[in-house]
Amino acid sequence: MENHSSTKVVKAGAGYVIGNYLVKGITFLSAPIFTRLLTTAEFGDFNTYISYEAIIYILVGLALHSSVNNAKYKYGNKLNEYVSAITLFIILSALLWLGAANVFFDFYKGWFWDDRLVVNMLIVHCLCSALLQVYNAYNGLNYSYKSYVKICSFNAVFNLVLSIVLMLTLFEKQRSLGRIIGTVIPMLFVGIYIVYFFFKKAKPAISKDYWIFGLKYSLPVVPHGISQVVLSSFDRIMIKSLIGAAEAGIYSFAYTIYTLFRVVATSLENVWKPWVYERMDTKDYEGIRKQGSRYALGMAVLTSLVIVVSPELTKILGDREYWDSTECVVPVMIGGFFAFLYTLPSVIEYFYGKTKFIAIGTMLAAGTNVLLNYVFIPRYGYIAAAYTTLVTYALYFIFHAFFAKKIHGSNLLDIKRLLLISLGVIVIGGCTILLEDRWIVRWILGLIIGLAGLLWGEHIFGISKMIRKKMAR
Repeated sequence: MENHSSTKVVKAGAGYVIGNYLVKGITFLSAPIFTRLLTTAEFGDFNTYISYEAIIYILVGLALHSSVNNAKYKYGNKLNEYVSAITLFIILSALLWLGAANVFFDFYKGWFWDDRLVVNMLIVHCLCSALLQVYNAYNGLNYSYKSYVKICSFNAVFNLVLSIVLMLTLFEKQRSLGRIIGTVIPMLFVGIYIVYFFFKKAKPAISKDYWIFGLKYSLPVVPHGISQVVLSSFDRIMIKSLIGAAEAGIYSFAYTIYTLFRVVATSLENVWKPWVYERMDTKDYEGIRKQGSRYALGMAVLTSLVIVVSPELTKILGDREYWDSTECVVPVMIGGFFAFLYTLPSVIEYFYGKTKFIAIGTMLAAGTNVLLNYVFIPRYGYIAAAYTTLVTYALYFIFHAFFAKKIHGSNLLDIKRLLLISLGVIVIGGCTILLEDRWIVRWILGLIIGLAGLLWGEHIFGISKMIRKKMAR
C-alpha cells in the first residue's frame, strides 16, 4: 500500500512538472517574440499589470483556496458542497470589487491606472485567477494532474496566439494593451469552465457554516499572500516608480530565466503539500525530515544548472536591449531557491491551521524588502532589487522555519542540512558571476553538477529502474 502511495505521488509530481513545462514552455519559448514586439517600457508596463493582478486576486478571492486541504479533513464527503459554496463567495466578492472599482475610478486613476477598461479587465482576471487556485487545490488533493495540465495548456496556447494577433493588428500602436487583453480573455474562458465544473458537482448555496470556516482559515492568509507578492513582484512596481518603465522591463526579464526553476518548484508543491498532510496525519515525522532534505537537494541541483548557463539563456531569449538583465539573474535565482525552501516549513504551519503565524513571518520579510528597496534602488539602480530580494527571501525561510518549530514543538526539518545546501547554491552563484565571460568553464561546471545530480537521483530513487518498468508495460 505504501509503495502504491509513493508511486502515485512520484507519478503526479512528474506529471505536474512535465505538464507545466509543456505549458510554461510555450511562454518561455515565446519570450524572444515578446521581447522583440514590445519595447522595454511596454514590457515593463505589462509586467507591472501582472504584479498588480498578483496582489489584487488575493483580495478578490480572500485566499479561500488555502482552506481546501483542511476542508477535506473537516467535511469529508461534503467537500464538493464546500468548494461550490466558496466558489459562489468568490464570484460575489468580485462583483463587489467591480462595482467599487468603477464608482471610485476618478478618485484613484491618477496614481493607479488611467484606463477604465484595463481596471475592469484586471478585476475579471483576478476573479479567474482566484478560481483557478481553488481548482488547483481541489485537484491536488487526489494528485489529479491531468485536469490541471489540460486547462493550463488551453490557457497558455490561447494566450500566446491571441496576444500576438492583437498586438500585430488591432493594437499595433498600443501593444502592451493588446498583450493584456490577450492574457485576460483566455483566463475568462478558464474561469467560466471552473464555475461550471464546481457547480455541476454541487449546487451553489449561501452557506454560513462553510463561509465562516473558509474565512476564519483564509483571512489571516490574505496579508501573507499579499506579502508574498510584495516579495516577488513589488520590486518591479517600485523600479517603475523610482527609475522608469524601461528599467522595470529589463529587470522583469530576469524572471523569465527564473521561470525554468519556478515551474518545477510550483509543480512539485502541488504534490508535496498533500503528501506532507498525509504523513502528518499518520505522524511519520522522520519520513518528512528525510524527504524534505532530498527534495531540497534536488531543487538545489536544478537551481545551480540554470544559474551556470544563465548568461547564454539571457542572450538567446532576449533582444540586445534586455541583455543588461544578466547581472540580475544570479541573485534572482538564489532568492528563488530560498523562496522554494520556505514551502517546506510553511506546509507544517498550514497543517496546524496557524495562519496567523504564516502571515506574521511573511509580513516581516515583505516589510524588510520594501524598506531595503526604497533605500537601495535609487542609489544603485534596479540591480539592487535583485539582491534585496535574495536577502529577504533568506529571512523569509528563516522566519517560517522558526515558526514551524514553535508550532510543532520540534524541528521537522534538518535545518543545518538545508542551510548547507543553500550555501552550495550561493557558492555556485558566486562562481558564475566571476566566470561570466568564461562560458567553457561554466558549462563544464554545469556538466559536473548535472552528472552528480543524475548519479544521486539514480542512487536514491532508482530512476533507470522506474523508466524500464514503465516501458515494459
